[in-house]
Amino acid sequence: MTARQIDSDEGLPPVRLVPCADRGRAGCAIVRRAVALAAEGVPEIKVCTPEECKPNVKAFVVAVDSSQSCRALAGLREVGVKPAIVISASEVLAKAGLVRPGVDVRGETENLARALAGAIRDSLKTVLEEVRERREYREQMAPILDRFQKIWDALERLPSPNGTAEPEERKRVELLGKRSRNLFTKLDELVPPVQWAEPHDLFQDALLCIAFAAEGWVSDDADRWEQNMEKARVQIRPLLRRVAP
Repeated sequence: MTARQIDSDEGLPPVRLVPCADRGRAGCAIVRRAVALAAEGVPEIKVCTPEECKPNVKAFVVAVDSSQSCRALAGLREVGVKPAIVISASEVLAKAGLVRPGVDVRGETENLARALAGAIRDSLKTVLEEVRERREYREQMAPILDRFQKIWDALERLPSPNGTAEPEERKRVELLGKRSRNLFTKLDELVPPVQWAEPHDLFQDALLCIAFAAEGWVSDDADRWEQNMEKARVQIRPLLRRVAP
């Protein structure tokens, strides 16, 4: 999954479990109980219907089938959604030695559901870890982005340097450059999620470009100002697409 694919949209949790439709069978009851248990106490997971998982949704969608004849996957296909993974309850439970062909499981719903819920959570460990890393990173980046935006907005409003700036204005721009360098250093303290390491590094380089641009403006070096501002515009975008509110 890519970064954008496991980010939540519409305020919903980023991991969505879709059980098979309830057809009144024992397998359906086991699956529906299992997904409820898997999501219990885990705010990053929500149990959804296929209709709640729109095409191109930014989420990690998991289909949980009870059998070949009762499949959540079919319901998702009907609404144009391709799940990230498909879990077959019958295969999981058979592999664990908990069910056998011809054996009535109606009295074992709770035990089998708990075993299946454990398998579901195991399959989501890496995804949930990544989701939590991203949330923590976003929280750490929030005050940095706020400071960055103020610097960036102030610099973007400036005209190209032409030698007519007042001393006080030059001091203000020089200070903006120093603040950008401070943020550059601050980013060394953060460890981004692995998949966001490159956007993080690009954004950090952009902060240095912003400082160079400010220095160019103060010294009336229009080429240095414009070239570094343009480079910064390109380099800030990948990370902002992921972490900006």
